[in-house]
Amino acid sequence: MEQLYSGKAKDVIILDDEKVKIVFRNSISAFDGVKIDELKGKGEANCKISRILFEVLHHYGVETHYLKQESSNELICKKVEIIPVESVCRNITAGSFCRRYGVEKGISFEKPIVELFYKNDELHDPLVTEEVAIRLGWINEKEKIIIKAVTLAVNYILREVFKKIGLTLVDFKLEFGRTTDGKLILADEISADTMRLWEMSSGEIKDKDRYRKDLGNVVDHYNDIALRLEQIKELPKIELKTKVRVTIDLKESVLDPAGDITIRSLLRLGYKQVSKVNIGKSVVISFTSAPGSKLWDVTETISNEILANPLIETYSIDFSFE
Repeated sequence: MEQLYSGKAKDVIILDDEKVKIVFRNSISAFDGVKIDELKGKGEANCKISRILFEVLHHYGVETHYLKQESSNELICKKVEIIPVESVCRNITAGSFCRRYGVEKGISFEKPIVELFYKNDELHDPLVTEEVAIRLGWINEKEKIIIKAVTLAVNYILREVFKKIGLTLVDFKLEFGRTTDGKLILADEISADTMRLWEMSSGEIKDKDRYRKDLGNVVDHYNDIALRLEQIKELPKIELKTKVRVTIDLKESVLDPAGDITIRSLLRLGYKQVSKVNIGKSVVISFTSAPGSKLWDVTETISNEILANPLIETYSIDFSFE
């Protein structure tokens, strides 16, 4: 077996062309590797949390690379090419967000904020705009749309799940990967290392900030999160609502009689600066399913077969999840 990757807390081993094994180690680090330790049982705790949360997301239809748990600290997952951009979703101000903007910890946002970061240890994972990520070829327009919509959907689901066990989801990080057939899906891990969780009753920290702030008992709190998740008897009833907007336009080479009529009217009214008018249409479809590559494919099929005439029209797709 070939080792594909060895990171700060995990090893990824290639099993075959389609699958990898992710091994969760007891390693823990902070401040870009300045602080490093080994904590007994930490790998098993994070593996269990990741397994449970991936299974929760599968229950609600979110596409991930997770296949099964192999052992107490190993997951079997689909082999993907991890993209160099990660998303962070923030419900409450904390950590680097407070330092970056000079705001106090604990401010709740009316709507969650999604940020993108470039995965590069030497540059300390800098914040990047969507435009920069696309222009530099790290992601494409379609992937940008999927990343944001999936991140918001995951946030919506996990907030309700953690609320059920008395925890507040402050923020979290997600990584994505491309499958062998080019589909973008959720990958890596979802654990106490990659999110902030506070006790709803007291505000006590349950996540990796315990290590960053030298609060102690890190693994005990990780195990407590895993135990609470395991004890959920019934997942919350969540109705997912993904809005898909398809914008349809005539191809440049096709005559647009409605546009010609409109521009003549505008010119008669004195709008001399108008040079061209294209009349298109916009269709909004609401789905009761999670956003992702599968829903994108469904939307493309609907657009090609029903909404647009591919001989004379082009279309673009956008997702929104609220």
